[in-house]
Amino acid sequence: MPRKTSPFGIANGEQGSMRRKAKRWTSAAAQRISQVAGDVASIEEAVAVIARRFLDGIPCPPTDLDTLKDRLHVESIDSVPGLPIAGELRRDGRALRIVHSESLSPGRRRFTIAHELGHAFFETTGPNCPRYGEELERICDMLASEFLMPRAVFQNRLGDTVTPEHIYQLARDFGTSVMATALRCQQLRRTSIFQVEDAQVVWGYGQVRRQQDLRDDPDGFEAAITQAMNGNAGEQSVWFRRSDHMLRWVCSRGQRRALFVLAPMSRDQKRPEVARNATLV
Repeated sequence: MPRKTSPFGIANGEQGSMRRKAKRWTSAAAQRISQVAGDVASIEEAVAVIARRFLDGIPCPPTDLDTLKDRLHVESIDSVPGLPIAGELRRDGRALRIVHSESLSPGRRRFTIAHELGHAFFETTGPNCPRYGEELERICDMLASEFLMPRAVFQNRLGDTVTPEHIYQLARDFGTSVMATALRCQQLRRTSIFQVEDAQVVWGYGQVRRQQDLRDDPDGFEAAITQAMNGNAGEQSVWFRRSDHMLRWVCSRGQRRALFVLAPMSRDQKRPEVARNATLV
């Protein structure tokens, strides 16, 4: 189905859905996936159940989307020059076909294909399947995340501590964009992940989503951002939301861009030598 994605390779619908508090799902799409999944307590659980069924035995990471498309009865995935949208699922008679814009980056292309495979799943659920609607798009984004970064596999590789370097490595392993990978990490760990360009927060997940969220410890964050914009990776403790947090960052080579991870510090981490605002590089 036609869809729009952000320039970071993750669907606008997914960004919005993850930023809203839990809501009551009321659409035909939500009812359909719940019915197909069986005895589930939430849409999130239904999405996970469906993804596991179709991914069973498929190599990951990265997820083999060609095998997945065959299981969802999609005949082809084609790149189309000049396509004005990211991608869509098309029906040619009885055949399903996914097309995507030729200009997409690899991570964005894979997310777009996985999203359209979410639509293909609904096509397998019987007559009068849902084909339009905001909730349908959100569910297809959720399916895309589960297809590309299955929870169990992703958690196993994620480990206990999330670092910027780890996010970049996971993005390479799973064939996903940094933004999509950061969101998945934030969902599974109590961290905030954000990107800074030219000393300004341009996107974020968790408790840091915009520049004003850093006002709790302006000196600490400002010092870290200054170092990052000068090309220096590092870590330091900062005071955020009335508690000590560890801030870690890594820079993009030759660019005024850096990825930050902010996580609460445990009691064991709060050692005297890790004083608040003390740079550890």
